[in-house]
Amino acid sequence: MSNLRIVHLKPNPAGKDRSRYRIDTSQIVAEWVDIENLDAAAANLTGVELHHLAYPPAGGQARWERVLGLTGKLRSGTTLRVHSGKEVPVAQLRPEDAQGADFHLFAQRDLYVWNNAEGDCAGLWQRDLGHWRDKACYDPLPPEGVVLVRRGDKLVPDAGRGGWL
Repeated sequence: MSNLRIVHLKPNPAGKDRSRYRIDTSQIVAEWVDIENLDAAAANLTGVELHHLAYPPAGGQARWERVLGLTGKLRSGTTLRVHSGKEVPVAQLRPEDAQGADFHLFAQRDLYVWNNAEGDCAGLWQRDLGHWRDKACYDPLPPEGVVLVRRGDKLVPDAGRGGWL
């Protein structure tokens, strides 16, 4: 089995929370998670699903929710970036959202995925084996426009670079 890891997450794009009524599609694609293959061999992504913690509107217990099912293979040492929004040409992404990944996928959603007020966890579920390949969580209220980096099982702002890659 390959060593797939959630290595970066940008849950709170700059300017995201400024409009309550009109969701800017360029903001949705600026929300993303990076998955890297740290193994020496290509990783088979078939049957791997990206999940996050969804919170009920009236409060209560969070539950894991599927964001996207993956397929294909990810070469050794390469990074797959999954954007929350509908697909756009990579050339139309902001430079900070296009750079740093070898491949880009889009969750095809009209809404944001990652929670800010409650914090969230990103998880890679291996559907056919019924277990988690990887999980990493971040605390509530991540800084706006900052990319979180993996430290142990936590996603945190990178103090050395102000959170930017």
